[in-house]
Amino acid sequence: MIDPSSFDTALTALGVITAMVFAFGVAALSDMAMRRREDRAARSDRTPSPNGSHPS
Repeated sequence: MIDPSSFDTALTALGVITAMVFAFGVAALSDMAMRRREDRAARSDRTPSPNGSHPS
């Protein structure tokens, strides 16, 4: 027979681990999106303007 308290503990541990994996996954996706945004901004700063002057 399964002890109900150990079963609840296992479910709680599984829930905590799942929440942590989800949180780290969202953080990784957010970091990738932020880096892409920063790269796009840096790339647009480097492109010369049509009249040949440097952007300020």
